[in-house]
Amino acid sequence: MSGTPRKLARGSALNVINLVATAVVSVLIMPFIVRSLGDRLYGIWALVAAIIGYYGLLELGLSSAIRRYLAAAMGADNREECNRVYNTALFIYTALGAIALLVSIVLAALSPWLTRTPADASLFWKVILIVGVSVAVNFPVRVYRGVLEAHLSFDRAASLDLLALALRTALVIPLLHAGYRVVGLASATLLSNLPSAILSWYFAHREIPYLHIETQYWRRATARTLFSYSTYSFLAQVADILRFQLDSLVVASFLGLAYVTHYSIAGRLSQYFMGLIQALVGVFASVFSRREGAQDFAGMQSAFFFASKISICSASFVAFGLIAWSKPFIARWMGPQYIDSYAPLVALVTGCTFALWQTPSVALLFGISKHKFFAFMSIAEGTLNLILSLILAKYYGMLGVALGTMIPMAITKLLIQPVYVCRVSQIAYREYLAIAGRTLALVVAALIIPLWLTTQLAAPNYRALALLALLSAAAYLPVIWRFVFNAQELVWLNQAIRPRLGLPALAPAETSE
Repeated sequence: MSGTPRKLARGSALNVINLVATAVVSVLIMPFIVRSLGDRLYGIWALVAAIIGYYGLLELGLSSAIRRYLAAAMGADNREECNRVYNTALFIYTALGAIALLVSIVLAALSPWLTRTPADASLFWKVILIVGVSVAVNFPVRVYRGVLEAHLSFDRAASLDLLALALRTALVIPLLHAGYRVVGLASATLLSNLPSAILSWYFAHREIPYLHIETQYWRRATARTLFSYSTYSFLAQVADILRFQLDSLVVASFLGLAYVTHYSIAGRLSQYFMGLIQALVGVFASVFSRREGAQDFAGMQSAFFFASKISICSASFVAFGLIAWSKPFIARWMGPQYIDSYAPLVALVTGCTFALWQTPSVALLFGISKHKFFAFMSIAEGTLNLILSLILAKYYGMLGVALGTMIPMAITKLLIQPVYVCRVSQIAYREYLAIAGRTLALVVAALIIPLWLTTQLAAPNYRALALLALLSAAAYLPVIWRFVFNAQELVWLNQAIRPRLGLPALAPAETSE
């Protein structure tokens, strides 16, 4: 794994930075946008954003298919196959981009029927076309992102996302000040995406110079393979909608719209939690595909156990923080009247923790094309989630909705998914249980001091909570570092982390002492 730990560490770190930066910018800039546009114009923007959000369904889960098969071909050093996957995917995504643009043109023509006044219709068609062009351009760009991620250049892909975020933020403010309002907001979206699109193409061809755009590499068989894989990725995306995006509708139906705001606090914090850990560990899917392509099954198993330890340790610590510190945080952030969101937050975070412990197993299933069962299991989980939420909401309110999400997660992630993953990947289930159980036991031991610190320092004060988080991490991390990882894993961690701190990586002998 020479060089791989460092690339994965850079990619994970930048993914996390990108997630945090996006959240911070969203929180800080939204009040300015709302004040600049006013309720009516912001409503137009929200309508366009909601419509554009459904364009993602056109993607059909193909992004993960491209990354999986390119990574496998790169692992096998099969350049012909790389070009077949690349050219076939580029053809498909260009066609999808054209469809997205056509849909935008149709929606623009329908603007008088989608809005109430001629003035709103005039704005709507301009905005939907501008944003539609941006989305259409972004479809083929996803192929180049898949190339970079298959090559383990997650840091490059995340850097381009950060560039787009920075440009969009820098353009929004002057365009709104200049009076362009909704059209300016849409233009900022389009203009900020163009440099990252061009750079995605440039870096993909610079890092993998043997890729060429040639019609001879288009293959129907390759297209069928990609769609066969992406069908189940798409089902998994639908399952996520059932699991996470319908709760607010259930709350609104049984408790009223006022409670949606309260529940959304729990939902938003738990979604940030999920995004954070997935950004940290999600880079391993390409590693598993490359290991399979190289027929290095022992290396794939070692990477899986390593990723599982990272996932369990990181998810457990963040979950502890959310459960132990969220009540004073919510009181300070939103006000004491929103404390009722804490109970559903605990339930959601508990369920999400079970799911996040299994992040590497999901990556492994997608990485070796064994995700069909996972897709159907997720659909069943999402359906059970909806049914339980509807039932429990009658008796327990917001907590019942959250329990409806947590219970199916606990069943699938603790009892079903690990057994299936070990079976299809030829990993000994008992060995996995032993490693996961030992890691969890050490996590519990490492959280004793943070728990004591919480009883002493937790307060509805940002400084107190920040200090508590730092001291807890300082107490937790050395225990995890010393006792969880084996000698080889410590070598990988040192190769990944020490150079980022300006320190030379330790030799294996030094690390194992």
